[in-house]
Amino acid sequence: MIFGDAHNFAIEAFHEPSGPEWHGFGRLCLHIQGIQIGDIHDKHCSLFNITRRFRELIDNIHLLWDSEFAGLSDTEIFAIVDRELYIGDPTENRSQYTAFDFLTNDGEMLNGVKTFILCRPQGEVHILFQFRDLEIHSRSCSVGSFRQVAKAYVEWFDQQLITPVPQYFPVD
Repeated sequence: MIFGDAHNFAIEAFHEPSGPEWHGFGRLCLHIQGIQIGDIHDKHCSLFNITRRFRELIDNIHLLWDSEFAGLSDTEIFAIVDRELYIGDPTENRSQYTAFDFLTNDGEMLNGVKTFILCRPQGEVHILFQFRDLEIHSRSCSVGSFRQVAKAYVEWFDQQLITPVPQYFPVD
């Protein structure tokens, strides 16, 4: 299933349980302005943490801004959040920046990708990401399209959890 438009913002996801105890496992990636984030071919990954994060952001995406970011580029913002969450002293209180952590370490399909998210005051959602090549990238979409896609995905996921699955559904 693809929710949204890959040339704007989309979530591509497949539910592939291999029995009732594996409900909520499958494949997922994001498409934003023609860039794919995540490996849609990585089979049988947990979708719970990613779905939880999208569920949180549907109504709260507009809150993801810090006045400290004013006048900074996405690359500069990425550096601040990355330093505070992943590079700095792990004993420091970093709660100011945890809300900007997007899907980093939330599923095997996103291994090797660090992602942050913010919403600029003019209403654009920016997804900042870094692949293994260490180059920092940024793509954006409107708050409306982000919410619409996230909501459609979360509703689909919730429906998958209540739909009965066969006793054994082999994962190829």
